[in-house]
Amino acid sequence: MQREHLVVAVLADDTRFSIYRHVAERPCESLAVKDVAARFGLHPNVARMHLGKLEQAGLLATALRRDGAGGRPARLYRLADDVSTFAFPPRRYELLAGLALDVLAEAGDREQVRRVCRRAGGKAAAAYRQERRIEGALTGHSLAAAVQDVAEEQGLLPEVEWDDEGLHIEIRNCVFREAAADHPELSCVIHRAFVEGLLEGLDGHGRAGAVCADGPSLGQGGSCCRLTYTLSAARRETDSRRTPVV
Repeated sequence: MQREHLVVAVLADDTRFSIYRHVAERPCESLAVKDVAARFGLHPNVARMHLGKLEQAGLLATALRRDGAGGRPARLYRLADDVSTFAFPPRRYELLAGLALDVLAEAGDREQVRRVCRRAGGKAAAAYRQERRIEGALTGHSLAAAVQDVAEEQGLLPEVEWDDEGLHIEIRNCVFREAAADHPELSCVIHRAFVEGLLEGLDGHGRAGAVCADGPSLGQGGSCCRLTYTLSAARRETDSRRTPVV
């Protein structure tokens, strides 16, 4: 509980929280003080202070980099391997999640997992529509904004863009990273099926397109999970006639 108290206190500062989020969105990168100072318009000493407090709380890990020219080595900061969850009284949902994933992995029925997670994505889409009183199909930039909102609420740290080829989604946080350490491929199935259900519910056309993975996922050592939602030819022709709502 002492560590949780420290983490809450450290992240209560808005600037520090923003710095931590910036680092968390780049789990495979290491950042120097000068990088953070430039990104947030801070004096290097102030940036160093914030990074030091995040390291003290166990949220960041550090390493030293020597450039071969002598002098003081640069300290690099990256996302720590351990994560903190907040619940009071304490709850150990990560244990439950790990056990549930073990059961799913042993059952071996991936299609059933996809169906359940796709339904969950559809429910998230329905809740989003109801909350914002949205009727009809979302297309183009409106669809991208909706996916961004829902994925953000799920903690996926997303980046969503729309172009003529379809919807491009970057997931920069695996919310099952620790629980799914022994089953990274199952985590990918869950994320992808949830996104499929979300898109089916938001675009209003059911299976109007396909979700394809591009490159290695977070579970496979990638810096993010890249998904592309490609509309069917008929949908692309229909949507091209519409003026997207931003």
